[in-house]
Amino acid sequence: GHTQMEVDPFRSDNNKVSDKTINDILDMLKRYNVPFKQAGEYFHLTTRAIIKIFDKYVNIKRNELTSVICIDEIYFSRHRKKKYVLVIINFYNRAILDILKDRDKSTITSYLRKIDFKEKDKVEYVGIDMNDNYRDLIPIFFKNATIVADSFHVVKHISKALDDVRKRIMRRYEDNKKSDEYYMLKYRSELLFVEDTLSNEFKQIKRNHHFHYDLSEFNLLEMMLKVDKELNKAYELYHEYIRFNNTDYVDTVKTLNDLNEIINDFKLSDIKEFVEVANTLNNWKAEIVNSFIKFRGQRVSNGPIEGRNSLIKKILKIANGYSNFKRFRNRVMYCLNRYASHSFKKY
Repeated sequence: GHTQMEVDPFRSDNNKVSDKTINDILDMLKRYNVPFKQAGEYFHLTTRAIIKIFDKYVNIKRNELTSVICIDEIYFSRHRKKKYVLVIINFYNRAILDILKDRDKSTITSYLRKIDFKEKDKVEYVGIDMNDNYRDLIPIFFKNATIVADSFHVVKHISKALDDVRKRIMRRYEDNKKSDEYYMLKYRSELLFVEDTLSNEFKQIKRNHHFHYDLSEFNLLEMMLKVDKELNKAYELYHEYIRFNNTDYVDTVKTLNDLNEIINDFKLSDIKEFVEVANTLNNWKAEIVNSFIKFRGQRVSNGPIEGRNSLIKKILKIANGYSNFKRFRNRVMYCLNRYASHSFKKY
């Protein structure tokens, strides 16, 4: 009166699909550009079934903190009250150490308190954007760490100031949108941010369809800067900082003196956008100077985390967003960390 099932050598853990199929699904999901739906269509399974397999066998633990880490936030979802998540990355191999559900002080504090003191004491440098929350917490939890302001974010602040000046001046010519001034300020604004204006390519003569005669990008930039003295001054201030940022400093005192001169120039310009930036630079002076210190021959910056952030954004875009943060965290760390693996035992 009893029924006994024959042993199935192709399936385990009471799964409805074979072990080989599960293994192949998890291998496919290792590729960041494959959404759950696409994997389901390939294996003739529902999206829900693919997600269930992923959630069951992929649960990535946090990686240990390293000597140099980078911290940055990334936009996660507009449907959440807290729209940003926090990403922590190893500066050298670009491995994602962990992703936190938000960037609040309370969340970061709770997370760091759970990490052993010996592990936190190994951290020597922490690269951050210009966020006061991070700067306040780092000295508390990382006793031996030097805070480094990411040079990319500093330049971004100054770039925005120059662009705001451009927009403010451009609005004066909105009544005549066919004017030369409006054309240059509206459609050729990228010329203001070119670093190498003396290159052969930048000086190459070619036909301009607005002016109906031949001129180079260099000539066009000169014409744009003559539109307004304030724009010309803002352009000079921006490139003054770019030259400073690109300098290979070895003396911290020299770095600080040059930075103080730039801050003073920004304040004396009487351009409101650059006066505001000067106050920000003054507030982050020590951290900006620290960004010129080299560790193992390389400046510490959030460059690696920016590259990872672009891939994380692609994962979000391809999936049309995630409603489950834990699944999102596991997918990102599983896909972008080379040695991250699933817990399923191969057939």
